[in-house]
Amino acid sequence: MTSENSFREKGRAAFLAALVVMSVFAMAASLPGAVAAQDETLDADDINEEDVWIGQEVEISNLNSPADLSHDGDTVQNLRVNDRSATVDTSDLEEGRYFVKHGDNNSTGVFWVNEHNVNVDFEDSSVEQGDSTTLNYDDTSDQPRNDSDVEVHVTAELGNETVGQEDLESILPDGESVEDEDDTVAISNLSEDIAADFSEQDTGNYEFTVDVTDTTAEDTAEITVGEEPETDAQFDESTYEENVGDVAEFEIEHDGTDNLTVNMTDEEEFYTADIEITGVEGEDNVTVQYNTYEAGQGNSDEVVTVLDDEGEALDDSNVTVTEELENDENQLGEDERLLPGDYELEVFPGTADETEDETDAAVLLLEERSTGDMNTWALAGDDFDAADVDLEDVEDSAVSTDTVADEDRLVVGVEASGIYGYALDDDGNWVGDDTLKLKFEDTEEPRYGDADSFKLENISNDQVIVDEDEDRFFVVVDADEVVDEDDEEIDETWNVTFSVSETNDYVDDEETVETQFSVEEAFVELVGDQDEDDRFQIDNSNESELTAETNLAPGTDGDFRLRTTSEVYTSDAEIDGDGVLTTTFNLSGHEAGDEIQTLRVTAGDEPAHEAEGVFVSADGDDQPDKKDGFKLDASAPSEVNVDDNATLDVTVVNNNDEAGNATLEVTIGDEEYTEELELDTGESTTESFEFDTSEEGDVDWSVETGDDSDSGTLTVSDKVKGENGANGANGDNGANGGNGDNGANGGNGDNDEKNNGDDKQDDDETVPGFGVAVAIVALLGAAMLATRRQN
Repeated sequence: MTSENSFREKGRAAFLAALVVMSVFAMAASLPGAVAAQDETLDADDINEEDVWIGQEVEISNLNSPADLSHDGDTVQNLRVNDRSATVDTSDLEEGRYFVKHGDNNSTGVFWVNEHNVNVDFEDSSVEQGDSTTLNYDDTSDQPRNDSDVEVHVTAELGNETVGQEDLESILPDGESVEDEDDTVAISNLSEDIAADFSEQDTGNYEFTVDVTDTTAEDTAEITVGEEPETDAQFDESTYEENVGDVAEFEIEHDGTDNLTVNMTDEEEFYTADIEITGVEGEDNVTVQYNTYEAGQGNSDEVVTVLDDEGEALDDSNVTVTEELENDENQLGEDERLLPGDYELEVFPGTADETEDETDAAVLLLEERSTGDMNTWALAGDDFDAADVDLEDVEDSAVSTDTVADEDRLVVGVEASGIYGYALDDDGNWVGDDTLKLKFEDTEEPRYGDADSFKLENISNDQVIVDEDEDRFFVVVDADEVVDEDDEEIDETWNVTFSVSETNDYVDDEETVETQFSVEEAFVELVGDQDEDDRFQIDNSNESELTAETNLAPGTDGDFRLRTTSEVYTSDAEIDGDGVLTTTFNLSGHEAGDEIQTLRVTAGDEPAHEAEGVFVSADGDDQPDKKDGFKLDASAPSEVNVDDNATLDVTVVNNNDEAGNATLEVTIGDEEYTEELELDTGESTTESFEFDTSEEGDVDWSVETGDDSDSGTLTVSDKVKGENGANGANGDNGANGGNGDNGANGGNGDNDEKNNGDDKQDDDETVPGFGVAVAIVALLGAAMLATRRQN
């Protein structure tokens, strides 16, 4: 009795225990937030090379006993079949192909066990507080799984501390909490990148562990979170000046922000503009170009261009301009443009909704536009291609003149401000405007019809060089295109007129400025003493000079050729500022009275000028030294550019009555050379020595033979004018231009700008610049601006 009751009690206890276990599993399966196992299920009747991964539990259904799992011919497990199903734990299996045999007839199915490998890393190895990034998940298995079938659990540590559940869910907003697992989030559907937001997290080094829930795959990813930097934005100047109708430009230096906002307000608070700039990460600064002509016209996209620190324009999607007018209209009235005045600038780091306080302020002074002077220059026309001419060519090479040879380039310079906001395209090339006219017209009226003329729109826009910073532009034309040589129109005078018509939004009455120039036929000719037979008399010296004159522009290339009965001498030359070509030859080996068969000079594309010549005895210093001893003649340039070739040429002649030996000692800078010479009486020899021109500075040189000596200095500089240095003499003539200072007294007429400047003529034959008075005004303006900025 007792035994039977004891047996029944034990049976009841076992039943209750089993019931409790079943209840627990049932509850676990039904609890919200619980993560269901992602095991694989295979059908024994249809197992055909399916893939499973190590760590998964694989349930095989429709099995008949007995059942075995084999690999490489060996039985791995005897499967316990319960209700025609068995479970295979793959955690301890190797990769490979597995066979399932079951039933009396040994039915066979095949599946593959694969190792699951994953790699996780952050898109950025470091971020700053306030930043977001991406946690990248990559299945690196030989047989990858479908990412949509994968679920991972993610935990993290900051230093040696576990990242709490709340922070973890904030960092990984796509994650869900895991029941009974603290400080863990579950993420599924890994076919998409995992967002990671560190905007509210502590700084430090984070390590995230990503564990695939149903396989052995696991990996870690590290990221460093730094302090959010202080943001700042500063204008590079406190005051900017521009003319209405032009493009104002100001630079912003910024730090700690990828976005900027600029606010512009006029002095009456009638017009405001908000300029929002995004995506400037990695840039040290940005330059804002503000088109005052387009402003307030109802097309904000045309108003602002932003350049990065490489001078490249940002995409339009990175720049948003919002303009507002007090009159509640979206644009100014018809024929109205922004007025001159003071415009306050404020800059904010960040976009408009990210920041509250400006970090810097400046003022943009918009001034009245003006039409100034017009001048003409001649520019060497060798191999003329207007597209290759740039402002530097005009500044450095052109010569102010009102007469141009037909082989040269004519340069017309116009001073005008307040036109570049609409006369240029986005690349800064001239496109003109209907209200701006530049006209060339022949002053000689024909008996019938109209005088020849052409306008700026008749020539290529690439022949216009714009110097917007100095409020001027240049038009460069080939002089022989102005005249028609077939109609013998060379040596005629032309008017050039630039006008801004009364239909222009910035003027009430037409503004006009004009000048004149003449085109004459180019020439080049030898000059010098001639005998009664019109033969040029050429000294038989060791530095015999040949000279030619021309009306071609300075800088034009030329060459000389001299032919005797037995020798030919050639030399290149370049026209100097006086219209002169010169060269020297060593002609000391010829006797007075010897004939010169041909003397020839050419310049540009002009036909050569040829003549006959005769040698005459040299006078004075040109006469070879007949005194006793070893005499020398040393020649070296006085100035060259860095890395130009330069040599010291030394000729030694034995003027003794008999052959003899001499020692030539040469010093160039720190280098010393010694040559032992053996010369017959009257015999000469020439030695050459190279200068080191790799660095700027003065290089002293000296030579001596014991009987004679010479010395000098070579200056190596960044920029040497070369033979144009002869222009220095013209600089003396420029002193006569001092009379132009009296013209400066005429500057009192500044009260009437429109009449100013027509009463005086600039005779300065130097490189561009529109007169002494303009230079003085520019200097005074710079001084006043400097004083204003200091205040």
